[in-house]
Amino acid sequence: MKKKILSLALATAMVFTLGACGSSSSSDTADTTDDTAEEVSAEAETGDESGLEASIDSVQRVAFCTFTTEGDFWYNYYTMAQDDFASDGVTMDIISANNDLDRQIEQIENCLDKGYDLIIEIAVDSGEGLQEVNQEVMDAGIPIVQFIKDSGEGYRTSFRGTDETAVGGQIVETAMDWVNEAFPDAADGSINTVIIGGNSAGSETERFEAIVDKAAEYPQLNVVDAVQWETSQNYAQGAAASEIAQFDGDVQLILAASGEMALGVRDSIISGGTLITDYSDFGIFTCDMSDDTAVSISGSVTDEDVIRGAVVVGEDSVDNILELVDTCMEILNGEDYDEFVSVDISVCTADNLADFGY
Repeated sequence: MKKKILSLALATAMVFTLGACGSSSSSDTADTTDDTAEEVSAEAETGDESGLEASIDSVQRVAFCTFTTEGDFWYNYYTMAQDDFASDGVTMDIISANNDLDRQIEQIENCLDKGYDLIIEIAVDSGEGLQEVNQEVMDAGIPIVQFIKDSGEGYRTSFRGTDETAVGGQIVETAMDWVNEAFPDAADGSINTVIIGGNSAGSETERFEAIVDKAAEYPQLNVVDAVQWETSQNYAQGAAASEIAQFDGDVQLILAASGEMALGVRDSIISGGTLITDYSDFGIFTCDMSDDTAVSISGSVTDEDVIRGAVVVGEDSVDNILELVDTCMEILNGEDYDEFVSVDISVCTADNLADFGY
C-alpha cells in the first residue's frame, strides 16, 4: 500500500514539477541538480567528510553514479528514486560524471572509500569501461545495480535494462505508421528525414545506429542527415535551426534517439526558431515520456504540436524507477533479487496517452 501511495504522489509531483518549469526553465532545474551532484562529487574527490557522512552510521546510504543530471527527465528520475529510498529510511546521493568516463571511475572509487552500502550506475560508456573498478567494489562486498548499460556478469550484482537496438527499431516503425497514414502515396525518397542522437554514451550510440539501419529498410525515407550531438535539450534546441535550414525547411520527419533532444528540437520549432511552420506534414518520433512530451503528442492530433510518438522503456517511468529501488532494497535487506531484469518497451501515441497516465 505504501508503494502505491508513493507512486501516486511521485507521479503527481512529476506533473507539477514539469508543468511549473516548462521547457524554458529546464536548464535552471538541470543546473540546480548538476550543482548538487558537483558538490557531492567534489566532496568524494577531496575527502571532505561533511557532505557524504552527514547521516548517522545506522542509516544505509546509496550512491547513484550517473552519466548526467541534465534535463527534466533525468532530474525527475533521480529525485523519484531519492524519495522512494527515503520512504525506506535510506539516503541516496546523486553523483554526476558529466559524461566523463575517467571521472565516473574516480567517483566510484571514492564511493567505495566513503563506505556506501550500495552503488547504482548508469555508465558513461557501454558499461565495459567500468568493469575493473566494479570488480574492485564488488570484491570489497559492495553491491552494484546497473541501469540501462550493462558491464556484464561478474561486474555488477543486478542489471535492469532493455535492448537498445529494439528501441531504435521501434522508433522507426512507429514513425512509419504515421508516414503511411499521412503520406499514403509517398514515392521512394520523398520523405526527407533527419536522424539525431546523443554522442555521450554507448547505449545512445547503439540506439542511434539502430535507427539509421532501420530507416534504410524503408525506401520512402530519404535520410538527408544523421548527426550525433551533445545529449542535451538545450543544445538540441540551439542546433535545430541550423540543421533544418540546411534543407530550406524541407524536412518531414525527425527521428530522435533521445527524448531530451527531441524536446529541444520541438522547442525550437514551436517557438518559431526554424523554417518549419506547417506542422500538418511534419513529425518527430523519439523515446522516453515526460509531461512536455505528452503535451506535444496530444497537440499533434490537431497539428498544433510536433512530437507524434515515443517509445517507452518500462512502460511507466514511475513504476520503472520504483521497481529499480525495490531491487536495491531487496539486496540491502539480504532478500532474494533478480540478477537480470529485462524491461519491456511500448509505444505511446495520441491514441493511448491515457494508458501512460496522461
